[in-house]
Amino acid sequence: MKRICTKKEFEQELQDAGDRLVAVDFTADWCTKNTEVRRKLTDVIYQTEFAEVVFLQVDVDDNQDTAPFCGVDFLPTIQFYRYGRKVDELYEDSLDRLKSILQLYR
Repeated sequence: MKRICTKKEFEQELQDAGDRLVAVDFTADWCTKNTEVRRKLTDVIYQTEFAEVVFLQVDVDDNQDTAPFCGVDFLPTIQFYRYGRKVDELYEDSLDRLKSILQLYR
């Protein structure tokens, strides 16, 4: 999973992905609930079925411009993009949908 440090880098990654699905994990070191998100992402990130998905991580403390730009209000949040536009979003209480969203949009 590639860590994104600036809003400009984030926008470039979305552009470079083209028609590939992009999953963005918005995180922070202080957020204890991110442990579950990392576990679920680790479960799918190396599965052959999702090899074409681009996985990105944005630390909201290190990269303070991207989360507000994306409308992230709380953590943990995973957003999904295709063709540079957000197509779906997951929060802590809906992490069980992660695999089905990846399958739907990949």
